[in-house]
Amino acid sequence: MDFQINKKIYFLIFIIFLGFFLRLYNINFEDLWFDEQASFLVADPKLTHVETVLLSKNLDYGTSIFFNLILKNFFQLFGYNPDIGRILTISIGVFSIPALSYLTYQVKQNNGYILVAVLSSISWYLISYSQELRTYSLLFLLSILSIIFFFKLIEENKKVLNFNLLLFVFISSLAATTHIFFFIILFSQFIFLIINKYEIRNYFYVKLFSLILIPLIYLFIMFDYLILQLQLSNDDFWIPQVKLEFFANFFFSRFFGSKIMGLIYLSTLIYLIIIHRKIVFKLSSKYFFLFLILFFSYFLPLIYSLFKQPILTDRYIIFVLIPVFVLISSLILEIQINKLKICLLIVLLLSTITNNYIEIFQREVSKPEFKNTIKYIINKKTNNNIFVLAEHKIHQKIVSNYSKAIILKENMNFNFLNEIKSDDIDEFWVLCYEPLNQFKCDLKKIYSEEFTKKDRVKFKLISATLYKKNL
Repeated sequence: MDFQINKKIYFLIFIIFLGFFLRLYNINFEDLWFDEQASFLVADPKLTHVETVLLSKNLDYGTSIFFNLILKNFFQLFGYNPDIGRILTISIGVFSIPALSYLTYQVKQNNGYILVAVLSSISWYLISYSQELRTYSLLFLLSILSIIFFFKLIEENKKVLNFNLLLFVFISSLAATTHIFFFIILFSQFIFLIINKYEIRNYFYVKLFSLILIPLIYLFIMFDYLILQLQLSNDDFWIPQVKLEFFANFFFSRFFGSKIMGLIYLSTLIYLIIIHRKIVFKLSSKYFFLFLILFFSYFLPLIYSLFKQPILTDRYIIFVLIPVFVLISSLILEIQINKLKICLLIVLLLSTITNNYIEIFQREVSKPEFKNTIKYIINKKTNNNIFVLAEHKIHQKIVSNYSKAIILKENMNFNFLNEIKSDDIDEFWVLCYEPLNQFKCDLKKIYSEEFTKKDRVKFKLISATLYKKNL
């Protein structure tokens, strides 16, 4: 018996190390895209902690205060470098594997905790966001931990104030300040608690109060940020309106790499829920709670998107993979027909491994190629004047900060385009990040009698144009 347990533990450790290797592989394959550059800027170790908090709260798009503070301290310890920052998010992503495994064992004491470790370890989606210098890997981990301690909390019958309750409130509050979409999980916890009011008799109102306390803590910390968001215009919001294609792929194609993989996972999940419906839809079941997360993760943002403003995008609900992985991993092993169980496992694992091999080892560049663009400028040996084109000054600051970081050893001057003075400069490059400028990077307004375009290069989502003053 002990030998069998040890074998499982050793295999689990191997899977965790595999997940670490896959996340570490090609860590610098892509440059930071704009949102990552924003995190890179506000986590600058030269800033004070207060400045990082204020800058995080005052940008006109969402940033995570908690994540940025962790990132800032990480940079202070190990150096201000994008790859160093990605080591942090990779580490967070790796910790999610054993956490998800533990959660699965909480739900059902079978070998599903091993299967979920395998699926989460090799998941291309979790790998990609573990390599991204943003808060989503942290949101995923904190969501798992919140659910773990929520289960402990509802089963607690000993003390009014206990360690599990304090940890639940603390972790959930951090998760809420990490990303506002965590409130979907909090809402699911609230509904589950209300539904099971008579099942959870001991200290019910204390547990209910702990849930209500989390939004209050969030409001205390993020009040000024929320006021700022309410003042912003919703015009030309970057998230598109929900269309028919959304219902066609159910976002599963994004989470699993292709429509075929999405169909495999979605079909498997629906089948398992149907055949195990008696335990899944038992109101007091942990399975039912996971189903609530799955349902509300799509339903609540969808309703808001249809009637108010489009907000539904896949990475905001990255935690939807928690119920998907846990439900599939635990329920598939409860199938009584061994041949059917083995067949489903083979299809699921082989298709996942094949698809993820392509996604991980044969990936293509999808983010702006800042490094190649800067290298091109350097190799041209024309001048050291680079102007950053962006629609807003904060955008200019973000892009120029990152551009400087990747060529720190080079003697180059970064300025804003509107600071160009014809009397001061004879030759300059214009660095243009296309997504911020509506693909209008070939600046016709500079074509005048005074300046002539001498060179232009375009890489993925970014271009550089050389202008020279006419003699």
